[in-house]
Amino acid sequence: MESKVNYTAVGAFVIALAIALAGAVWWLSSSRHTDTTTYLIYATDNVTGLSPASEVQYRGVNVGRVTSIEIDPANPALIRIQVAIKHGVPVRTDAVAQLSPRGVTGLSVINLSGGHASQPLLPKPGHEYAVIHYEPSVFSRLEGGLNVAAVTLSKIANRLDVLLSPANLRAVTQTLQNIQRTTAAVAARRDDIAGTLDDLRRSSHELAAMGQQGRQLGVQASALLEQLQSTTKAAQLTLEQLDAAAQDWQQAGQHAARLGQAGTQAARQLQQRTLPGFDRLGGQLQHLSTQLTELTRSLQHNPNQILFGAPLPPPGPGEH
Repeated sequence: MESKVNYTAVGAFVIALAIALAGAVWWLSSSRHTDTTTYLIYATDNVTGLSPASEVQYRGVNVGRVTSIEIDPANPALIRIQVAIKHGVPVRTDAVAQLSPRGVTGLSVINLSGGHASQPLLPKPGHEYAVIHYEPSVFSRLEGGLNVAAVTLSKIANRLDVLLSPANLRAVTQTLQNIQRTTAAVAARRDDIAGTLDDLRRSSHELAAMGQQGRQLGVQASALLEQLQSTTKAAQLTLEQLDAAAQDWQQAGQHAARLGQAGTQAARQLQQRTLPGFDRLGGQLQHLSTQLTELTRSLQHNPNQILFGAPLPPPGPGEH
């Protein structure tokens, strides 16, 4: 008996199912795109165990997933992680992302903390997505510390091997023997060392006394310097006064020189003009004095000549 199959109905059913599946996929993709916000996280340590589609948790609550993981092209030391987080999750400016292992499976999730700030985390100007601050987890820091400790222990072991080499052990043995001989020599000379220590003690006391004297000398030197400063100031004032006096003497010398020139000119005029007149006057006065002397003598011998005039001179030969 042949089964009666309606191929038209089967085809319509297949087409309707395909359309429904396509609509479901579109709805899921559109709702996922519109109900989440994309953020970036730049990890500075190893992100082993993290993969695309790993969970993003906010204090243990699943709030999103990882969409991509790649090395940052601008800085190869950073791992660029892109996450999609549901709307309504309080991703604030103080949000911190850490990588947390999930049990013993070797897988990891991103755990967010913070949310005390009042401002939401927004993209910087010129950037498409906001960046959540990343801090290495305790396990990452512990792993890094263990690695550093292992390297340090390895270096210490290598240095101990070098330090405990046979040559160094022989050198240490010789050093200990030298120390033993030195100790024995010091013990044999302990009396001399005690005397030396006494001398050093006395020398230290003398040095202390000399230091006290030096301080006193320093005080006296300071006082002397102050006196020298005051004396220097006084000497400077005296020099200024001497300079002023020298200038006054220079001006007085100039006046005296001009006065000497005037006196020289007056003496020259006195010698050339006045003294010859005085000489002629002296001659005339002398001649007048001679005449007066003769007149006086004549009056003494013959006073009558005042009335009768001067007598005639005696006649000469042949005159009567």
